[in-house]
Amino acid sequence: MELLAALAHEPMVRVPFVTSIVLAMALPDGEPAQPRAIVGGHLLSCLAGYVVLVGVAPGQSASALAVGLATLIMIASRTLHPPAGIDAFMVAAYGLPFDWVLNPVLIGALLLSAFAFVWRTIERRLFTPAERAAAPQLWDVERIRALAFRRPWRARH
Repeated sequence: MELLAALAHEPMVRVPFVTSIVLAMALPDGEPAQPRAIVGGHLLSCLAGYVVLVGVAPGQSASALAVGLATLIMIASRTLHPPAGIDAFMVAAYGLPFDWVLNPVLIGALLLSAFAFVWRTIERRLFTPAERAAAPQLWDVERIRALAFRRPWRARH
């Protein structure tokens, strides 16, 4: 994401993916962590921000309306990705230009979706469904040591 911010000439604070990354890694099977929700949620939230800016000047009121509208649009379109609400907030608060949607939002959402796919694939090979359900207990030191000496590419029986 730092590289993405640098390429877009955006300060890191305007690259809206920190909480999206956490969601995609912590709950990779959850509906909000799926590519449709990540990409769709971020794009629709940006759209909500711009729609609000048509009638309201950038600022706090516009941000509040934009986040509410973004939430409704994501729910209606079945692309709910709660971290994407920040896009509507930032567009409406700061009147960000349309090219901000392309880079960092769209490119970042696509990269995050690809990363999340790879993460889910690796996680499924390393852990059984029961182990994945107990995710908080998976990452203790002994477990990490045991996994370090295992061949994850071999199928589990």
